[in-house]
Parts: sequence; structure tokens; C-alpha cells
Amino acid sequence: MYLSEKEHALKQLLNEIMTLEEEISDIIVSYYIPSPIKINGVIANISLYDLMQMIIYDYKNIFLKDFYNNNN
Repeated sequence: MYLSEKEHALKQLLNEIMTLEEEISDIIVSYYIPSPIKINGVIANISLYDLMQMIIYDYKNIFLKDFYNNNN
């Protein structure tokens, strides 16, 4: 099956985000411990793990969903 360049790039970006998440979790001891993080001007008490999961979830549900909806 032929993948368009954009589709391939989107899938590669998701793989890179997931690889980054794995590498961070191996390096940072406090990865799963909640701490104050400023997101969009609001301080939230979340862990880096939760933040990475939010990024992955948003990516899958916004970028990939929009890409496939626009190509159908």
C-alpha cells in the first residue's frame, strides 16, 4: 500500500513522540511523580508521564483524525 508523504510524516512524528516518552521515562526518576507544571498559563499538578500521554492522545485525536477525515 502506498503511503502519502504527509501520512508517512505524521506516523513518523507519532513514533518519535512515543520514543521520546520512553527515553524520558528511563532517564528521569521522578517521571511518574506529579509536580507543578505550567500549561497554557495555568499551573497543574501532573506528572511528566501524564503530560506525555496528553500529547500523544491529542496528536492521535487531532492530527491523525483530521488527516484521515480530510482524505476520505
